[in-house]
Amino acid sequence: MEGRDKVTGAAVYTADVDVPGLVHAALVQSRIPRGRVTAESVRREARAASAAPGVLHVLTPMNCPPLHSLPSDLTADFPFERRTPLADLQVHYAGQHMALVVADTPENATAAAQGMRLDYETAPAHLVMADVPAADRYRPDHWVKLVEEKLQDRRGADQICATTDLVPHHGTYHTPEHAHHPIELSATIAEWAGEHLTVHDTTRWIAGERRVLACYLGMPEDRVRVVSPLVGGAFGSKNFLWMHVVLCAVAARTVGRPVKLVLTRDQMFTSTGHRPRTEQDLTLVADARGTLLSTEHHTLTETSPLAHFCEPAGLPARYLYGSPRVVTSHTVAPTNMPTPCFMRGPGEAPGLFALESAMDELAYALGIDPVEFRVRNDADIDQAGGRPWSGKHLQECYRRGAQRFGWSLRPRLPRAMRHGDLLVGWGMATATYPGRRMSAGCAVHTAVDGTVRFASATHEIGNGVRTVMGQVAADATGLPLTAVAFDTGDSRFPAAPYTGASQTTASVGSAVFSAGVEWKQRLLSWVSGVDGGSAGLDIRAGVVLREGRPVVTVAEVLRDGGAELADLLTFTATAEGGEPTTTTQSFGVHFCEVEVDEAIGKATVTRWSATLDCGRVVNPRLADSQVMGGVIFGIGMALFEQVPHDAGLRIGEYHVATHADIPDFDIEFVEVPDHDLDPIGVRGIGEIGSSGVAAAIANAIFHATGKRIRQVPITTEMLLGEPS
Repeated sequence: MEGRDKVTGAAVYTADVDVPGLVHAALVQSRIPRGRVTAESVRREARAASAAPGVLHVLTPMNCPPLHSLPSDLTADFPFERRTPLADLQVHYAGQHMALVVADTPENATAAAQGMRLDYETAPAHLVMADVPAADRYRPDHWVKLVEEKLQDRRGADQICATTDLVPHHGTYHTPEHAHHPIELSATIAEWAGEHLTVHDTTRWIAGERRVLACYLGMPEDRVRVVSPLVGGAFGSKNFLWMHVVLCAVAARTVGRPVKLVLTRDQMFTSTGHRPRTEQDLTLVADARGTLLSTEHHTLTETSPLAHFCEPAGLPARYLYGSPRVVTSHTVAPTNMPTPCFMRGPGEAPGLFALESAMDELAYALGIDPVEFRVRNDADIDQAGGRPWSGKHLQECYRRGAQRFGWSLRPRLPRAMRHGDLLVGWGMATATYPGRRMSAGCAVHTAVDGTVRFASATHEIGNGVRTVMGQVAADATGLPLTAVAFDTGDSRFPAAPYTGASQTTASVGSAVFSAGVEWKQRLLSWVSGVDGGSAGLDIRAGVVLREGRPVVTVAEVLRDGGAELADLLTFTATAEGGEPTTTTQSFGVHFCEVEVDEAIGKATVTRWSATLDCGRVVNPRLADSQVMGGVIFGIGMALFEQVPHDAGLRIGEYHVATHADIPDFDIEFVEVPDHDLDPIGVRGIGEIGSSGVAAAIANAIFHATGKRIRQVPITTEMLLGEPS
């Protein structure tokens, strides 16, 4: 819907919002991973910065107004920091906010902030998980209580019973720290009108940010308005309120003017979350016939000293394959690193790298084709919950995907395929991601001129939410797509969940659908009251039909009904999330081809085929785009992405996939609507596209080279090494 505005530059993002009297802020961040900043240096540098050109205020731990702590339900369930910003002089990680400079221009604010040279008293820091003593590590029970997925689980007998020889596999798999790095930098504009605060922010959880900001500031939620016009990508980094937003609001109140803060690209590393490192020990045991008998998946991951977050890498092992014995565990080590958070495919992306690599390794040990091995162990029910699937067509994905890719032509032995001087390999991996839905609201406003606008406090993050919701509204009302509009990004609209976990279409779409159906019923009741009967009435393409024959246009009905009808057709609908009796899960399979130049240690993904079971597809073009974006995300994970460190400080470059790294795509959906989850039959697509991708590439590299690599990114040095 907003595509033309985006490509012509007319689209308004947070940093583009024009507020009269605006001044600008810049952050000062710690340069050490642990210790404390000296009070004297804070006072000295604040005085110097205050005297710099254009500076209006310097906010430090010495003058920051007291802020309120968050309730435990927020800090236990989401990665909000327990320590309020600028609460004291302690330093817990490099990049922690130490001061905020406000000036008349962004240049003056930046210059003054960069000129502040604080003195530190350093303390020993834990920068890697291995340094964290066992006594400081912990094992959380659940990932997110809203989801209720166990992080520690054990099913089946301790002893493995088998009638044939056992074939075990054990491997340790490593994933690095990943940065979200969306195109749009995080930005905030805070302005006060008396005791009322308006915050324009790059957020994808308006309702949550409003609550958390009100908690920090100790004020009623109804005095806080959060506006998020458009979000230029997020991948998890904008799901939460981060500390710079609070400081921006405090600074705006202090100086009595609207304050704008735009993070730098470097500050995005430390200030808006990341995917934490994982070390995963995985043991699979099968019998000689290729039947899995035992699955153990143990994950060590990290969080910051100030917040709880656990990367749930072991969750797919609980349900993806049939296994009489399943043991999963997660251990969290607090390191002196910035706070991590959800990132596209949390749990599934790193977890499936380990699980699907291990499945490939065990298939080779058994002498069974990797696809056939997965087919034999497909779980016909949800083992973790003991419930049936709402709809599962993974076997169909395997069959159709293998056929489309040409998998039957694949030689079993590695190093058997070449393209000139290049080694060629084919790999595959299963993809999966939960189908989720939460409660959401949607308002409908009908104007006398016939304009029908739907609105919800959800977000357009670049994935086409406004377009898809417009389609749902048009279908439910019977109006043409050009006759409806969908508004997002304002906390004044009915509440909606965060735009993450691939749940927006199912959650908000259900509310839009309910509102559209009610709108249609109200209008038809009005028409039947006019003409004396409602039997056989319907609306299609903006025309009221009786028994399929045109009666009157909706535009004419709205014109004749005037303000009275417009008021009748203006209301709010809510769709509750509910608890389905089945397990809603999306599935699929990725096949890929890689070419490896061993002379220079370079791997290139040349061809990709994905076949996915995600329920009803509302917009095929946007769905294909979501999957392509997810696969490219996974290519970056497999071959390029890792945050560099030097004593806890970010340095160097963060490499991502570019246009030159994009393969030829073949994407197909096994389209079977899933009405157990929602009335429109959809399951989310945003995350499943990246789940399993890194494993498929690693498996293809093994097939090409004979080198089994158990960590990502797969670098030049690894490809130049000897075969495993």
